[in-house]
Amino acid sequence: MRKLPVTMFLFLMLTSLSAQGDWELQSTIQFPRLGLLSLDNQGFIFISDLEGNIYQYNKEGVQVNNFSPHRQGALTQLEAAWTVNIFTFSTDLQEYRILDRFINPVAQNRIPIDKITLAKVATLGNNNIIWVFDEADLSLKQFDYRISEILQNQPLNLILERSSLEVKDIREYQNLLFLYIKSEGVYILDNQGNYIRNLKLNLSQKLSFWKNYMVFQENDQLVLLNFQTGKREEFELPEKEMPKNVMINQYAIFFYDENKVLIYSKANSPLNNY
Repeated sequence: MRKLPVTMFLFLMLTSLSAQGDWELQSTIQFPRLGLLSLDNQGFIFISDLEGNIYQYNKEGVQVNNFSPHRQGALTQLEAAWTVNIFTFSTDLQEYRILDRFINPVAQNRIPIDKITLAKVATLGNNNIIWVFDEADLSLKQFDYRISEILQNQPLNLILERSSLEVKDIREYQNLLFLYIKSEGVYILDNQGNYIRNLKLNLSQKLSFWKNYMVFQENDQLVLLNFQTGKREEFELPEKEMPKNVMINQYAIFFYDENKVLIYSKANSPLNNY
């Protein structure tokens, strides 16, 4: 069998490595006044505008559906990763909404002011509960939206001592509760609100997850941080100037800002094996 020259072997090996590291831009969604973006587990993309309207796109970036609420207002939270439901919350309107996979409302209501005075952030949890941070009394509350009752009320300053409690974002993910507090990082609590650990991060986007990783950009790198082990993986960005928000699903990596969404093939990217 004829042997390849060493130079040819090195060239082929370097070419292969280069190909593994390439990025392939599949499509772009032009979306002026983009508010929030979320992904479901079937490949659909959900985008809200600054009035709270929601638009659904398929994995090719083609719009297939939309929903317009009666009361218009910017959304603070948009979560489509749940198997059955889509969750939205607006701090301005003090209103939550749960929709089915076809963006039809299943449950919607104002936050009951007699139980939660000022809901700053909220996230959908398991078993029909909504986690709410009440900025009025600095407490973390479990709210059962079906019966409109508070199931659990914990003063957050007793859980997170010496914290500013300037909560910017909240998410329940894999039966854990994640709180992002400005200048302090991401606090991880269990599903009863007990402290587990703190990840010292300075995020410039909403909490974003893929498998056991938190996903974000830092120092012009795409970072995957395993929130269980603390292990970091860093990747070069497709271009030097990229939109600062990033999300991942099984098909693609999404970079987005207030005007557009860039959709890169996951199979043809450095994240192919993640």
